[in-house]
Amino acid sequence: MRGVKIIIMVLHILSAAVVAASDSYDVSLALQRSQAAIGRPLVEVTFTDPQGRSVALASLRGKPLIISLVYTSCYQICSVATSYLATVVAKARQALGSDSFNVVTIGFDTSFDTPAAMRAFANQQNIGDDNWLVLSMDRDTAALLLENLGFSAFPSPRGYDHLVQATLVDDSGIISQQIYGEVFDIPLLIDPLKALLLGQPLPQVPFLERVTRRLRLVCTTYDP
Repeated sequence: MRGVKIIIMVLHILSAAVVAASDSYDVSLALQRSQAAIGRPLVEVTFTDPQGRSVALASLRGKPLIISLVYTSCYQICSVATSYLATVVAKARQALGSDSFNVVTIGFDTSFDTPAAMRAFANQQNIGDDNWLVLSMDRDTAALLLENLGFSAFPSPRGYDHLVQATLVDDSGIISQQIYGEVFDIPLLIDPLKALLLGQPLPQVPFLERVTRRLRLVCTTYDP
């Protein structure tokens, strides 16, 4: 059993190396696009929740917002990243208040991330409540949102290669910070959330320092 776990860990590391060396997905360019989104206002788009109801992004203003993009057919990194985000969100709610901010997880693979698929994903990850919505969108909305958030997703034979990125938005709908990685230091999310709630300047963490601490920045699936 221990040998199996070691093999899985090695495959995960190899997977990250494959993406970093890929000519198809330029990680440096993806990071630049992501960082360039900071300071932009969110686009005015509308989604569909698992019950088929429309949810306008603008309706979530008034509180800080965390946006996480996933594709539901990803059974490895998106699931692990969402599970870890849930852990951090729970700690943030304990520290800052259970209804002090909102979270949305949005499926970007519009052919498959239907309301039913998002409902199943939410059940698997044990997420989703009044302050954490799981949402679907159509292709046109996806094109607008991904460009707005600086989110790059490259189709591959294995699914999609994309940054593991959580976007922090302030209560007026301005993109304030990007948090990267399958796992990340908890203060990287809680500290800026606290600053937004208190009306304080966001903590400045050197970008390269944030990046180099990450074991995995990119979601991909190792193809033997």
